[in-house]
Amino acid sequence: MGGDARNNTEWRDTHFRVEGPAVDGLAAAFIQDWAETGRPLYDERDRFPDQPQPGAAAVQVVRGSASIGWNDIRTVWHVLIRSSRHRIRLQTAYFSPDSQLVAALKEAVSRGVDVDILLPGPNADKRVAQLASEATHADLISAGIRIWNFQPSMLHTKIMVVDGAAALVGSSNVNRRSLDHDEEVAMVVIDQASVDLLDHQFTEDLQRSRQIDLSRWQTRSAPQKTLETAVTAIRRWL
Repeated sequence: MGGDARNNTEWRDTHFRVEGPAVDGLAAAFIQDWAETGRPLYDERDRFPDQPQPGAAAVQVVRGSASIGWNDIRTVWHVLIRSSRHRIRLQTAYFSPDSQLVAALKEAVSRGVDVDILLPGPNADKRVAQLASEATHADLISAGIRIWNFQPSMLHTKIMVVDGAAALVGSSNVNRRSLDHDEEVAMVVIDQASVDLLDHQFTEDLQRSRQIDLSRWQTRSAPQKTLETAVTAIRRWL
């Protein structure tokens, strides 16, 4: 399913190959999850061999575990958003932010940060999750945040680029399910070539997307609004 959305059956996704010391962080996340299942660890997974250092990128691996309250991925989102000075470019498959994240995004706009959020459009694979996302649109757009719907196929990539200087990539979506119920892993990447490439790909994706117009969105149908309200009670599971 992963790919570059050459047709509506091929999802738009972004994959990464990781080499060097960051591999130890990914291995540690796997080992911790494996250990929590109660199964014995394989010998080869117990060791952390010396890793080559093929480049100069700074990479911090961040693990998010199913838990109550804040976890490390939520902390990274807030730190990056609150540290932004010029631009935030966020794309995710499932977007149902809590009130604290909404407040952080709106506060960023209030201090002059341009915020673009790119989400699945007509080819979204989970309509109920999309409805939970759509319930936040009017509030965010009214605050000056631009929201876009990717048109060609399902958008599954999960990336945030901040100020053209740092990127957050990984498995976590911007929703309660990723934070509270799923085991996730992400990486903060500070490497100009990598960030520039992700920035360029985001721009290309915008060219295949449609921006949501606030005036038109506010006139959406009564059944649509009813469905958005109906999924509010289960947002924490989406």
